[in-house]
Amino acid sequence: MAQKEVGEEESMTEDRLSRMEEKLDRLSEAVVAMARMEERMLTLFKRMDKFDSCIQKVDDRLDEMERQAIARGQKIAFAERIFWMVLSGAVGLAFIYLR
Repeated sequence: MAQKEVGEEESMTEDRLSRMEEKLDRLSEAVVAMARMEERMLTLFKRMDKFDSCIQKVDDRLDEMERQAIARGQKIAFAERIFWMVLSGAVGLAFIYLR
C-alpha cells in the first residue's frame, strides 16, 4: 500500500510538473510575442518620427515659398501701377500731340 501511495504521489507530481511546464512554455511564448510587438512598435515610432521631420521640412519650405510669393506679388503690383501710370501718361501725351 505504501508503494501504491508513493506511485500516486509521483504520478500527481509528474502531472503537476507537466502542467507547470506547459504554463511556462505558454508564458515564454507570450514573452516572445510581446518582444516582437515591442520591436514593431519601436519601428513604427521611428517611422513616425521620420515622417514628422519630413512634414516639418515641407511645412518650412511652404512657409518660405509663401513669404517669397507675397514679396513678389507686392513687387508685381507696384510694377503694374507704374506701367499703367506710364501708359496713361503716354496716351495723354499722344492725344495732346494729335490735337
